[in-house]
Amino acid sequence: MERIEASRLLDADDIGRLEERIDAERQARGLYARVRRLPPGEREVLELVAVDGLSVSDAAAVAGISPVAARVRLHRARRALRQAASPVQQAGNAGPAFDSLEVSP
Repeated sequence: MERIEASRLLDADDIGRLEERIDAERQARGLYARVRRLPPGEREVLELVAVDGLSVSDAAAVAGISPVAARVRLHRARRALRQAASPVQQAGNAGPAFDSLEVSP
């Protein structure tokens, strides 16, 4: 009884924040699964740019490819992720998971 009395009940805002967090986690897991299915070269460049924050030129140097090849791989990776996205995301509501993928060359 003491534990229950000391606990605060959730209000509508708390529940809304929890639902948003659950939805974001679900989207992130889906994105990670799609990234794992990318061809290794595309995945490498995408991770170097979107996760490690490298420029496309720097990612190309790390991967041992030309900057043009890196841009092509990054474009293909982004396109594949968008095509594999849910219908809601394809309709233009990509969500925060895709924001970090939009990196200029």
